[in-house]
Amino acid sequence: MTTQNKYIRFLVVAWMLIPLCMFAGEGSDTQVTIYNNNLGLVRQTRAVELQKGITELRIEGVSAKIDPTSVHFNFPKVPGRVEILEQNFQYDLVNAEKIFRKYIGETIQYRLENEKEVSGILLSSDGSNIILRLPDGSIRVAATRSIVDYEFPSLPEGLILQPTLQWLLNSEVKGGTAAELSYLTAGLSWHAEYVIVLESNERDLSIASWVSLENNSGATYENAKMKLIAGDIHRAPSPRNVPGYAEDMAVMSMAKGAAFEEREFFDYHLYDLQRPVTIRNNEIKQVTLFDEKQSKGDKIYIFQNSANRASEAPLSVELRIPNTESNRLGVPLPGGVARIFKKDIDKTLQLIGEDRLAHTSKNDTLELKVGEAFDVKGKHAIKDRTTTKTRSEILSVAITVSNRKNETIQVEVQEIQNGDWYVKSASHQYRKISNALLLFPLTVPPNQTVVVQYTFQRDW
Repeated sequence: MTTQNKYIRFLVVAWMLIPLCMFAGEGSDTQVTIYNNNLGLVRQTRAVELQKGITELRIEGVSAKIDPTSVHFNFPKVPGRVEILEQNFQYDLVNAEKIFRKYIGETIQYRLENEKEVSGILLSSDGSNIILRLPDGSIRVAATRSIVDYEFPSLPEGLILQPTLQWLLNSEVKGGTAAELSYLTAGLSWHAEYVIVLESNERDLSIASWVSLENNSGATYENAKMKLIAGDIHRAPSPRNVPGYAEDMAVMSMAKGAAFEEREFFDYHLYDLQRPVTIRNNEIKQVTLFDEKQSKGDKIYIFQNSANRASEAPLSVELRIPNTESNRLGVPLPGGVARIFKKDIDKTLQLIGEDRLAHTSKNDTLELKVGEAFDVKGKHAIKDRTTTKTRSEILSVAITVSNRKNETIQVEVQEIQNGDWYVKSASHQYRKISNALLLFPLTVPPNQTVVVQYTFQRDW
């Protein structure tokens, strides 16, 4: 049912005044912990007014994607004096389509553009037309485009304005107290973004980081204490989907001047935002992870091949940044997208590549693929292949690296091996990194070509 230029008027709102029903106040001391895998833990303190005996308590505005089985609710100031008999999660939110569906067979009224009002029993509604039985028994079909608004006697039972938690309580006390609520919810996520700017020498660089907090949970969290967990926690498989409703497009907001304090937490890393922040539903908020740091990196050209196959391709360009205190970093870096820029001669920044950064521990190295080189190419050729016995062979390989740049470059030739193998001879120094990787580190002068030749035997 289209609602453009129309509105639905409710004549009775007494459905909200349920006897023996209490509504909790606004949440205070809200804390939100967001994990990497579309999961959040929400903790709130709510002011409530208790009545003695069996009463009903509702808390509105909780996440629409709550896991109802994870809800924990208690009254810390009156321990053991309030018994929770039932708990329900109500998520059948009101909209025009649901109202019309629930009013099939009931009397409604609508007003046409000429101000004429029509009332009757609703027989059908398909979004384009509605069908009524009028008081005289006749049937009227009306196009919804000619209707200005509708009137219904009341909101149908079971429809609510916000996702709501409801409890049936048996209380021994009367009066105001605090209730503590916590629950897990989907629809909350975070990820880091890094901006790396290379200077003209392509070694000095600056690195800054933002954290993007994304909220599609169906609730807004006001002045919340925000914590982020970096690392993948294990979760039990879910037997069913958590109910929810579709989200609108998220909007972006920025929050500068807010830094996170990092610390180890179990086998993960926890980032604790040092001031409260409001994250609204359908919003992406960016917060500074750490201030810009001046550091250094190395540009390496990578030529990776299967050792027993011929290939030819441009070399990949990789930027490596030691995550050490001596390099003015030395902090655990959560995974995210790193965008690499370089300053042009006019000082403007030009994007030269981006890569996804894995969680990087302190004293590890950031390894970021920047792109494919235009002027540095490689060729991997099998010069000879001799079978020595069953399931064994000797291969002679020639690897050519051509540097057409006007500068010396550092290259790593990475030979992917399989089976049992060993190098019989080689023209250049090499390192056996593992049983699957042989590495030749090369320095290639400007406008020159280097050829690596080696022979190896492999058995399988």
